[in-house]
Amino acid sequence: MPLFAFGRAAMKYIDFHCDTITEIHDHREKGNLLENSLYIDLKKLKKGGCFIQDFALWVDWEKDPDVWGRYEDLLSTWKKEAALYKDRLQPVHSREDIREAEEDGKIGALLSIEGGEVVGGSVEKLRQVYKDGIRLITLTWNYPNEIGWPNGMEGKDKGITAKGWEIVEAMESLHMVVDTSHLNDEGTGDILLHCRRAPMASHSDARTVTAHQRNLPDDLIRLFGEKGGLIGLNFANHFTGDSEETKLGNIVRHARHIRDVGGIDVLALGSDFDGIEPKLELKDASEMGRLADALKAGGFHEEEVEKIFWQNGEQYLKDILG
Repeated sequence: MPLFAFGRAAMKYIDFHCDTITEIHDHREKGNLLENSLYIDLKKLKKGGCFIQDFALWVDWEKDPDVWGRYEDLLSTWKKEAALYKDRLQPVHSREDIREAEEDGKIGALLSIEGGEVVGGSVEKLRQVYKDGIRLITLTWNYPNEIGWPNGMEGKDKGITAKGWEIVEAMESLHMVVDTSHLNDEGTGDILLHCRRAPMASHSDARTVTAHQRNLPDDLIRLFGEKGGLIGLNFANHFTGDSEETKLGNIVRHARHIRDVGGIDVLALGSDFDGIEPKLELKDASEMGRLADALKAGGFHEEEVEKIFWQNGEQYLKDILG
């Protein structure tokens, strides 16, 4: 049975960032990947129409100085969960896996690392994580590392480091997604101007709409559009507006601004579910259709919403992963 052939057809979607695996690993009492008390589990994804979900392995090296060990622990949890529910999941390593996921009615699972310090500037470790199934790396989290500097640490001398370029070039050769969310403006500009393959900001919004350093300024949004990159809309309340709860209308405002500056083809989804404060108008991933409705009510045509929800993301992944 096709993935969306039951009940009222939900608009399928691709979400380029969540921290669900880290939450399951650290809080076993919350449940497993099939069913839990978090924003994302396989049942919620199915109900919400998920086509492909990125699962990030997030490492906070202030809490876990042994970043490689922490990565291996999270990877082990992922492998156990993926093996248990292999009848529902299709790992996405290549464009062929995307086709198989849709044909088999499974949820595509893209695996990523949030925090390039995991590879520690080592191309050898990068090749190992690639063998582990990682296809996307968020170059920095909130700390400087061997690759570059995070948002808020700006300066002409704080672009991508020499070692960072070695990692980025190796990622491009391996057909991995270079993700600039959390990277500072200088480094993001470096990547956009010099990368051979279009990068992504997997979970970022527009700074003009909400003046937060994690959001992208217009000049970088414009560059993402020119280079064929993607920007995944982040659902965090402090990125989307000044309300205590993330309102759908605020997400729509960011989508509209990014479209107007960078073009409709730059937009995607990067919810940051299970990594952001639990204060959303959406109950969980099962209600993603409400965002599609809000975008339409906010002036987006059906074809534009399809682009944001899955078409742009699918084409991007097929182009990058090969």
